[in-house]
Amino acid sequence: MKKTIQKITGLIALSVGLASQVPVFAAADQVGQKQSGIHEDFPWRIGVKLWHKHPIKTVMDRLSGGLEFALGPFIEWKPFDSLGIQTGVLYSYNDLATAGFNWQMRVVSGWSGKPKKSIKNASNTIDIDRVKFDAISIPLSIRFYPGSGQQLALYIGTRLLIPVLKAKQICYGFISCNNGHKAKLFEWINQEMEFFKDKSSKQLAHDLEIKSHVTWDLGFDYSTKFGLIVGMNGFGLMLGYDCTRHWLK
Repeated sequence: MKKTIQKITGLIALSVGLASQVPVFAAADQVGQKQSGIHEDFPWRIGVKLWHKHPIKTVMDRLSGGLEFALGPFIEWKPFDSLGIQTGVLYSYNDLATAGFNWQMRVVSGWSGKPKKSIKNASNTIDIDRVKFDAISIPLSIRFYPGSGQQLALYIGTRLLIPVLKAKQICYGFISCNNGHKAKLFEWINQEMEFFKDKSSKQLAHDLEIKSHVTWDLGFDYSTKFGLIVGMNGFGLMLGYDCTRHWLK
């Protein structure tokens, strides 16, 4: 817990450091506007955002779902009024239930990332695990601004997650492959719901090496005139603050 607090504090300090440079960038950009006339408005946005979402994705080719919390600074370049490109560096905490099969309904051998037979042809069992890990999250998204006020944004993009420590793995059990592959997905979802209701401390956690992986972000947000950002990232709430709206008044 102490290490997690230190990471969050470090990211907040980084965002403040970036934010402190905005007035310098703004002044230089305003001079450029007068000389070239290329940009009518400041084309950069710098701020802080956080979200709490329920992702459904694959981790090392295993179907996974659960909870993710992320916090960190972002920076966005707007070459056009209706289009922006945003990135950043965020701290991400993940608590996921995983099942030993992928989107193609093929059984995966443990955490090897190597698919085996199709579930409908498999005679073995599917393992169910719960994993918790911290990661550095680097998003890259394209943002569309449909309104004239440029306050509402629709976005889609990818995000690279780089685990910084070994994950904690808790083995919950197995699902039989004898009942057909369609039933497996619903059975896994039911198992996942039970996992997050289970507050027992009797399960033994093991260290697990999780490789870097890519996930997707899809959602929308609305920026108020005061800089507050409210929106959705997938199945979850996203909040943030646009520092440039305050400094460029």
